[in-house]
Amino acid sequence: MSKFGVFFENLKDYPRAFWVLCLNMLVFMVSFNMILPEMNEYLTDLGGADKKWMILGLWTFAAALARPFSGKIADNISRKSVMYFGILVSILICFLYPYFVTVTGFLLLRFLHGFSTGFQPTGVTALIADIVPKGKRGEAMGIFGVMISIGFSGGLAMGSPIKQAVGMDGLFLTSAIMGIFAFLLLFFIVEENKPYKIARANNSSESLASRIIPKWNEIFAPEVMNPSVIMFLTAMCSGTYMMVVPDFSTHLGMDNKGMFYLVNVAFTVITRFVAGKYYDKYGAHRNLNIGLFLLIVGALLTGTSTTVTQFLLSGIVFGIAGGICSPALFAWTADLANPIFKGRGMSTMFIALELGIAAGNYGTQKIYNNNPDNFLNLFIVMAVLCLVGIVYLFFARRIKRSNSNA
Repeated sequence: MSKFGVFFENLKDYPRAFWVLCLNMLVFMVSFNMILPEMNEYLTDLGGADKKWMILGLWTFAAALARPFSGKIADNISRKSVMYFGILVSILICFLYPYFVTVTGFLLLRFLHGFSTGFQPTGVTALIADIVPKGKRGEAMGIFGVMISIGFSGGLAMGSPIKQAVGMDGLFLTSAIMGIFAFLLLFFIVEENKPYKIARANNSSESLASRIIPKWNEIFAPEVMNPSVIMFLTAMCSGTYMMVVPDFSTHLGMDNKGMFYLVNVAFTVITRFVAGKYYDKYGAHRNLNIGLFLLIVGALLTGTSTTVTQFLLSGIVFGIAGGICSPALFAWTADLANPIFKGRGMSTMFIALELGIAAGNYGTQKIYNNNPDNFLNLFIVMAVLCLVGIVYLFFARRIKRSNSNA
């Protein structure tokens, strides 16, 4: 049997719940990302051109605030409860966007939207970590990452055509409908036996508040610090791309501000199928060093782009790099996290993700400042961040070896 045949044959080993969770995540990612390419122009029309960074900055900061709560609820009540809450609130916010037509009102909704989306991914990733055995987590997170990539980039690519066809209010409505579909998929998921089940039963006598509100020592999982640091740095790069690609596309004369993401996702998907397997075989450090190096190449290609061809080529490199880094970081976090408090570990990683995106957005606003002449400086800074990640991994591995030999 060919390698491809073996690969697809092995997919039968995953339970049905895994595939439903993947589909749920894909649809949910589409629902809240499709509005993003039009947000810069929308906020500018409302009179908030100088607050573009807040579109994602407030959203990701709020999501980071939500993570400790979602992690504790996932560990102490259920994984699905945080998923239900996150999707329901996201649906409501999408319906409300057309009625909040001031800059302050819009930014308030972005904050609440971010808080809601801080719940669903924590529950779904913790549940996947429960039902997938350790030796296959790299492959599983690679497949799961493919769904995230398709949802993220596919949603971004769909946003502009939908807006052109049905207007901004129609785009918000479409986003809400996709959220409803994601919510309905949850009814097809039966939670499996979980490693934390006994611990959760022991906590059943605690008050509801104590099972929901995290203590200070429950916000951060120190065992996942290394993947969280790399996640923060790569998320800063993602925040830069997410904010500036629509403006860069307009600068180069592209009508579809999501085309970069459409090209990007195709290569991310292909890469993730392979990269997850390589994580299981070689571990996190080798994959992440390659991914970070490619992020440096992609950043320099983007920053020097003067043609649509080069710009889209940089999207291909960025997609390959993301396809390598993301499954490695998710699987590395799942492997290092305390089995009883898997939700806390995944929450810590997502906090790093959201704070990184927020920091990337804020830094982008300061460096770019709505001036296309600053694109190169912006992406040089991004390349330096990736180099910092490579250096960090080098010293983290040396420290680990030193401790193991002590």
